[in-house]
Amino acid sequence: MLSAHTASPGADRRPAAPRAPLTVAPASGDGPPESEHSLLGVLPLPESGRYMLVYGVIVDEPHPRDRPTPPEVETCPLFLDRGARRVWSRGTEVELTYQEYELLDCLTAAPGRAVTRSELLERIWGSGRDLHSRTIDVHIHRLRRKLGAAGEHIVTVRKVGYIYRGPQPPNPPREN
Repeated sequence: MLSAHTASPGADRRPAAPRAPLTVAPASGDGPPESEHSLLGVLPLPESGRYMLVYGVIVDEPHPRDRPTPPEVETCPLFLDRGARRVWSRGTEVELTYQEYELLDCLTAAPGRAVTRSELLERIWGSGRDLHSRTIDVHIHRLRRKLGAAGEHIVTVRKVGYIYRGPQPPNPPREN
């Protein structure tokens, strides 16, 4: 039984009007196509006396090994697929957190250019307030460790920030 009554208990002192229960019985062809769908909600359509049924299905994300791997991965020490937000180091896919990926993307976008800690804080965390430059240092340390030998291309510039010194990672064209 579904009810449209939304007042909090005790807020309305009037006696509640009896409401007829809503029974959902889809007509032929109007229901979900398969049984793995779940009813997520029922939305009344004003002035028509009809209801919209909202169905959903939960699907698993394909395992990273099941996704296609670009052929250039085997020949590059570091490969970024910016369209899919995937990274490979020496032919092995590396799972990165959001911040780690954003750091790597920012640094590899302009190889040889020093990126300041404050610029990284602003671009990745949205603000330099309430965060310390050690936040960047810790994330860079983890990123280097995950990248293995390719992590050596991320070089610290004392009292400034970081530089990516390595070949420009190939960037396949984005599919729109």
